[in-house]
Amino acid sequence: MNSLLIGTAGHIDHGKTSLIKALNGFDGDNLKEEKERQITINLSFSNLKLKDKHLSFIDVPGHKDLVKTMISGAFGFSACLFVIDINEGLKEQSIEHLEVLEILEIKEIIIVFSKCDLCQNYKERGQEILKNLNFNPSSVFYTSIKEQVSINILKDYLLNLKNKNANDDLIFRYYIDRVFTLKGIGTVVTGSLNEGKISVNEKIICLDNQKELLVKNIQNHDENCEEIRAFNRVALSLNCDHRDLKKGFILSKKGVFKGFLECDVLIKAKRGLKNEKMLFCVGSKSVECKLVILKELDNDEFFAHLVFKTQLFLCFDEKFILLQNNRIVGGGRVLNPVSEPLKKEMKNKLLFLLKNRDFKAVFGFLKDIHKMGFGLLSSYQRFKLSHKEALDLAKKINGVFVDEKNLNVYNLLALDEFKKIIVFILDKNPYAMFSPTSLSLRISWASMEFCEFGLKNMQNLLDFKNGIYFKKGTDFEKLKQRNNNELYEILKKQGIMPQAPYNLYEDLDLDRKSGDEILKKLTQEKLVVRLSHNLFVEKKSLDRLMQECLKILETRILDVQKMKEIFHLSRKYAIAYLEYLDKDERVQKKDEKRFLKTSI
Repeated sequence: MNSLLIGTAGHIDHGKTSLIKALNGFDGDNLKEEKERQITINLSFSNLKLKDKHLSFIDVPGHKDLVKTMISGAFGFSACLFVIDINEGLKEQSIEHLEVLEILEIKEIIIVFSKCDLCQNYKERGQEILKNLNFNPSSVFYTSIKEQVSINILKDYLLNLKNKNANDDLIFRYYIDRVFTLKGIGTVVTGSLNEGKISVNEKIICLDNQKELLVKNIQNHDENCEEIRAFNRVALSLNCDHRDLKKGFILSKKGVFKGFLECDVLIKAKRGLKNEKMLFCVGSKSVECKLVILKELDNDEFFAHLVFKTQLFLCFDEKFILLQNNRIVGGGRVLNPVSEPLKKEMKNKLLFLLKNRDFKAVFGFLKDIHKMGFGLLSSYQRFKLSHKEALDLAKKINGVFVDEKNLNVYNLLALDEFKKIIVFILDKNPYAMFSPTSLSLRISWASMEFCEFGLKNMQNLLDFKNGIYFKKGTDFEKLKQRNNNELYEILKKQGIMPQAPYNLYEDLDLDRKSGDEILKKLTQEKLVVRLSHNLFVEKKSLDRLMQECLKILETRILDVQKMKEIFHLSRKYAIAYLEYLDKDERVQKKDEKRFLKTSI
């Protein structure tokens, strides 16, 4: 189901709520305080339907002290009914609401002059007011709630507006604006769905508390839906306690968005900007931030760095508004939603590229500053690009290796660093045996695919056999036997406290596959005994330990604590040796204690 989300905006008492009531019969001012004060305080949501046409209305307050509420509603607008009392013209909140619409880039602004029945020359008056606007409205209507004809003309226009086309490639993101419970249904949240789609029985996550949720039911203005996409007002029934969720929390797909305590932004501030604390408003969320100007640009624009007290899960190009003392300072869009520690000069270079959406140049920039590779796993959050789009773009960059499997992009200069590491290992140990897997575990910044690429580019130094790379000119069979003997000698020396296999392999510069094969061979030859997944003991050392244990059992019992004290073992070793001792027919186990059967 597609609908158009139409909001109201304008100064207090210019007739926004009355206009909605005239259009669809819905009175949004239903709170006791709203009725007593005769003003709108909360957002109200209603709809207008005719055949297959569906309009959703978001009515916002016009009072100057409720601008934060107005902003949270405006984030859901696809179009706006901008209401002006023709007798009063543009007032303080009229101007402020227009600034909000400009920041949020809401293009479909319909001017509705209200109370025209109280103005004799309303068309002339309307033209005078329109001259003060710095934009061309989509359309202009002269109305009075006492003249149904004027309302019907506006209604017909709205019902013939084209739905805003949703981009199906965008990922579901949904800011909660209300949370409540219904008897027999449970927790329900509502919000404006502006990106992506959602289906019944789909698993989602609340990013703010990392709780995984199941969508039990979906409604759009009391109608059940199996699936719904932007742009719509949406109610979701979820399988959680309503106390787990709050207004401003954001729901999305798992694994796409990470939280950060900072971001870099482009701000438009017509009245200037200072390094001060602000209120950062995005969706239905508002949090305090500390603003640091990075660079002043032309046309009242600034690059700035924002620091938050709580993690936000922002996305590239996401719109926001800044408030201070409940007044609008400015707003703009998020350019860098992740933590990217750069000096100011370099940060500004990156932000210029992001501002212009020159992602190819952005990738080239990141390639140069992250010489050991940068990731594309968060490409949607950082650039609003799918993994495929990001990979396709990365392949067009000169001087890179693209690891498609792990979504990494490496500057080819990293290859020189990789080669230095291999040469260093061979200088230290000419009997080293490499595999892409073992090297990727050893070199923190290198993926297995990059290691394989690097090894293949060292054919002048390395030979390859059976999946193993080794020093060029070395006899492979003699190399294996040498490492076999070295590993066995180390296990003999370590006795009953041997290292874990991966530590042994690292000491000998062995890849895991070769090391595992050597331990398997030593076990088959009964030179080594495998006691557990990562515990291999030289057989003679194990036999001597078992003899000592049997001798001790002639006079006393053995348990884990006694094994630790007598042989100075860790709990892991003590348990493994006692379990091996249990295999001896002369030993009996009772209540985790070991006895000689003849001693019971």
